[in-house]
Parts: sequence; C-alpha cells; structure tokens
Amino acid sequence: MQTTSALYKQILSSNSHWFETRLVIDGVGTFGEEELFGISTNIEMFHGSPTIGSAVSSEIEVKMLQPSVDIPQMATLRPQVRICTAENQSEWLSQGVYYIDTRETVRSESNVDILVIHGYDAMLKAEQMFVSSTILGDSTDIDMVNEIARIMGVAVDERTTTLMTMGYTVPLPTGYTLREVLGYIASMYVGGFVMSDIGELRLVSILEMPSETNYLINEDDDYITFGGDRILV
Repeated sequence: MQTTSALYKQILSSNSHWFETRLVIDGVGTFGEEELFGISTNIEMFHGSPTIGSAVSSEIEVKMLQPSVDIPQMATLRPQVRICTAENQSEWLSQGVYYIDTRETVRSESNVDILVIHGYDAMLKAEQMFVSSTILGDSTDIDMVNEIARIMGVAVDERTTTLMTMGYTVPLPTGYTLREVLGYIASMYVGGFVMSDIGELRLVSILEMPSETNYLINEDDDYITFGGDRILV
C-alpha cells in the first residue's frame, strides 16, 4: 500500500496540473517521456458485472525507443507517475510491478526502431502447485494467504490483513495451484485477489464498496460543496 504526500494532494487540488510518466527497468535504467511512445496497463477484475472468487493478473504494454542497452529476459518493469505544476513536482508513484513476457522491435513510419514490450504482474507466479514446508494441515485463511505470498516472493498488502478477520478454516489444498486457493479464499470474502500498485498481494471485496449516492465528488472522493451543502446530481 502506498500513500500520497501533502504536496501531491496540494498539486492535485490546483487547476493547472498535469501528470508525467516514466518507466524504471530494474538493472537497466529509467526511461522518461522523451523515450516512451506509450504505456498501457489492463486488469479485468470485473467482466461487465461483479465477479468473485478470482485472482486476476494485470498486463502492461510498453512502446519505447529501442534502447542501446540489453534488457534481460523477465526483466522487472516499474511504471511510475507524478503530478506537476509549473512550480512543483510530486514524488513518483508506482503504477504496478510487471515482468517482461514478450518483446519485438518494429520500424516506425519515420524509420525509427520501436521496442514493443508485453508483460504481466506477479499473479502469474501463483500458477504453481501449492507445496509448503510450514502448512501441513488445516490453517486459517490469513495464514494461508501469508504462506502463498511467501511462496510467490511478494508481500501482503496491509488492507488484506485488515479485511480478513473472520478466521475461516482452509483445508490443506493438495492438488491445487496457489491461484486456485486464492480464488477459493477470495470467494469467502466476496471478492478477488490482485497485485497492488507496489506489487503486494491485495484482496479486494465488494463489501468494501461504499453505498452509492448521487453526490458530486472530486478526484480524492471528497464531496464537492456549494455554500456548505453537498451537490446532488
């Protein structure tokens, strides 16, 4: 879980701000907007209607100038953004942690080599079978999630721990993948698992969603008021 600074919130509330993007490739370097043609990420947790019992992987596609240095296989991609005004820039904020799956070089109409990268986040590490040296029988739901995260080599988002308070019993999942077990646990909490913006395992539950209203809000989900009264739309 990541938090934003007071400066970020201050800039966000201004009328003349913009966002800047960069890409950090571990062990290779940092690439700014002058080298990037585009970055897009996609996660389909809901397919037109609420879906529970899932463990969804996010995807990334990067189009950038062909770098002069070699990028290793399965290199880690860290897209980041910051908010700016003419006077200030906020801290860089992570927008996910991904791993290269495929790459190709294409030639643009202006005869420039463009590297196209496609990758996935760490949820694909959950495709392995559940094998544990510490959980040998029934366990609690949160103990199972912590063990799965350890096997995957990731941390657990603190919002997951806050949400998972029921202490449901999970039988030893013999013959199941980590991803299948995560989906089973997610269904107990009417939600699904994703990887957070900083690459931690996070449970998102429909029960967390606030009740729907027609009040006008800003980008921070705060009510917009007029003369102290909330605005109904």
